[in-house]
Amino acid sequence: MSSIIRQDMSTKDWTIFSVKRAQRPHDYKGSKKKKKILEKYEPSCPFCKGNESMTPEEILAINGGKDWSVRVVPNKFPAVEYIKGSPEGSERRHISGPYLAIDGIGHHEVIIESPWHNDNIVRMDTTHVEKIVRAYRQRFIDISSDHQNQLVIIFKNHGKRAGTSLDHPHSQIVATPFVPGYIRNKMFEAQRYYDDFGNCVYCDIIKHELEDASRLVYDNDKYLAIAPYASVVPYNIVIYPKKHQSCFAETTKDELMDLASVLRTVLKKLYDLLDDPDYNFVIDSSPVDQSGNRHYHWHLEILPRLSTRAGFEIGSGMNINSIFPETCAENLRNQK
Repeated sequence: MSSIIRQDMSTKDWTIFSVKRAQRPHDYKGSKKKKKILEKYEPSCPFCKGNESMTPEEILAINGGKDWSVRVVPNKFPAVEYIKGSPEGSERRHISGPYLAIDGIGHHEVIIESPWHNDNIVRMDTTHVEKIVRAYRQRFIDISSDHQNQLVIIFKNHGKRAGTSLDHPHSQIVATPFVPGYIRNKMFEAQRYYDDFGNCVYCDIIKHELEDASRLVYDNDKYLAIAPYASVVPYNIVIYPKKHQSCFAETTKDELMDLASVLRTVLKKLYDLLDDPDYNFVIDSSPVDQSGNRHYHWHLEILPRLSTRAGFEIGSGMNINSIFPETCAENLRNQK
């Protein structure tokens, strides 16, 4: 057979793997258009050290003051908005005929990952990356304490194809007053698996992947990174905590260095093998009111932007992948 269709056991989604479309690793390398060389400081960049007055008032700073390492500020152009002390907006639903709406409330923040405009996680030491994930964790916990927020998403867009608008290294956090159907479906499938087998589906995946090892990219004491069995795009990588944790807020301070290490290592492997590809990553966690459940397992998913969803993918909801995850994992393991 020239193709095989695999199912993601955690979501029941399908991916078509077409070996006839297989490409060599260098064929997946970043954009043919040469990326511009960035300076350490950009006078017009609001995220650069020395330009702090260009951003809204900071919410959190690690190593605060003029020598800050990581800053968190409100997004100046938010998708959803939190106005402290304002009675405007609520999670109440508005009904207009057959249509439903909610006020655009929530949180939308930017995590400025470095003072330097030309920095990159792959060039940072692990101690600095730990400060970034520490900021992630702290803001996740703080935002979750607002009763209006039901879902907190932490994500990073790297490169134009991934949707970034500013070159300065940064991530974002968005919290919404409801849980969308996409997340509800993932929760439902995880709950159904738990009801059927009495285990967390993700814990079973982790156990199998550690034993099989063909899709294992990297692991340390507390985390592992794999190329998923039904990877949705070439070089799709998922990082899981080895210990069952349904919500990112359950991550302890002692675990953050290990998380920083696996994240930096995997991104460095992708950077070196694929010549700094554009990518998105997202921390996928239980909704706020389901923290501590037994059936879900938070994870960080990395999705390189090496291919484009076309008509079949859009129409069917399935993905077509031209490279098997076992090949991706082997290529990345061999990348020192």
